[in-house]
Amino acid sequence: MFCHSFALDNYNHFTNYNYNYNYNFNYNGVLLGSRTKTIKGSFHNSDSLLLINNRHSDSSGVIRSSTHHGNSANPMPSSSSNSSAPAVVSGITRDSLEGKSVLLTGASGGLGAQLALQIANHCKPKTLVLSGRKQDALEQLSAECRASADAVRIITADLSDKDSVKTLGESAVSACGGVVDVLINCGGVSSRSDFLDTKLEIDERVMQINFFSGASLAKAVVPTMIQSGNGGRIIWISSVQGLMGIPSRTSYAASKFAVQGYCEALRAEVASSGVTVHCVSPGYIRTNLSMSAVTGDGKAYGEMDTATANGADPQEVAVEILDRSITKGQADFVVAATASAKVAIWLRALAPGLLRKLLVQRFEKAKRKKEEEASASAASVTDKKLD
Repeated sequence: MFCHSFALDNYNHFTNYNYNYNYNFNYNGVLLGSRTKTIKGSFHNSDSLLLINNRHSDSSGVIRSSTHHGNSANPMPSSSSNSSAPAVVSGITRDSLEGKSVLLTGASGGLGAQLALQIANHCKPKTLVLSGRKQDALEQLSAECRASADAVRIITADLSDKDSVKTLGESAVSACGGVVDVLINCGGVSSRSDFLDTKLEIDERVMQINFFSGASLAKAVVPTMIQSGNGGRIIWISSVQGLMGIPSRTSYAASKFAVQGYCEALRAEVASSGVTVHCVSPGYIRTNLSMSAVTGDGKAYGEMDTATANGADPQEVAVEILDRSITKGQADFVVAATASAKVAIWLRALAPGLLRKLLVQRFEKAKRKKEEEASASAASVTDKKLD
C-alpha cells in the first residue's frame, strides 16, 4: 500500500513544502513492515535556492536523516570533483569498446568532444566516426585523439537537414566496414522562447535536430548491428527536460520527450537481437548549449545561462555516461542533475499539482521581469530623446 500527503505554504519569497508518504508491506493480509518518508524543504521564488531535508524511518524505529543545501545553478560536487586526477572510463567500458566501430554525433564540442576523447584515447576502437557541423573543430578534435589515424573518421553533417543526415548514416556504415557497433546520438540544440513567440518552423527544426536525426541514424545502423549477430548499443543523450517540461522550452521539451518514448519502445523491440538502448537525461553541463540555443524567430540565443556556466564538468559527465551505460548496463538514468531538478522529477510523479504551481510561479516571475526590463529600456530611450 502507498499513501501520501502534502502541505504547501507560499510566502513572499519562499514556497515551503512538507511531503509525507508511507509504504506498508503486506503478505496475505499480514503486515510485515512499514516505511515512512518525509521530505521538507523550500523553493526560493527566484528558483535559485533549494533546501531539502530528508528524514527516513522504518518499522524498526531507526531514523536516518540527510540535509542538502544546493543552488540550482550549482550542482552538488561529485566525489570526482575533489580529485585532481582527470576522470577516465572504467576498465570494463574500455574492454567493451575495444575493437568496436562507433558513430558519434555532436562531436564538434562540449559533451560530444569529451565522449570522443574518452573513446579514442582509452578504448582502442576499431573505427570512431566523429560527426558535427564544424569541420575545423572536428579536425582539431581528431588531432587530440591518440588513436591511430586510420581509426578516426570525420564526417561533417547538419542534423537539421534530412538529406545530410541520410548521407551521414550511409557514409558511417561504409566507413565502419558495413557494421556500426555503437551509435551515440549526442548532437542537439536547445531552445529559449515562450510558446506564443515561437514559430511552428522552429518547433519543427528543433524536433528534426534532436529527434528525427537520431531516429534516422538508428534506422541506418541498427540493421547492421542485428545482421552482424553480435548485437550493438545505442546511447541517446536526452535531457531532464525530457522528464519534465519547463516554461519557455516547449520546442526543446517536446523533442526530448519524443526521445524518451522512442527509446523505451525501441528497447523492447531490439532486446532479443542483443541491441541495448540507453537513454541519458543530463541536467546542466558546462557547454555552449545555451549560447547556440534557438529563439522563437530562429535567431541564436547567444547568451551563457548562469546555470549552464556553473554546470557539471563535461569530461566527468562523459565518463559517467559511458560507465553507467556500458559497465553498469543502465537503460534510463539522470546525470548532472541539480537537487532542484531531482525534486521536480519526483514531484511530477508524486505531487504533480505542486509542480504545476511552481512552474506557473516561475513563468509569471520571468514574465514580470521581462516587462520591467522592457519598461526600463523604453524609459531610457525616452530620456535620451529629451536630452
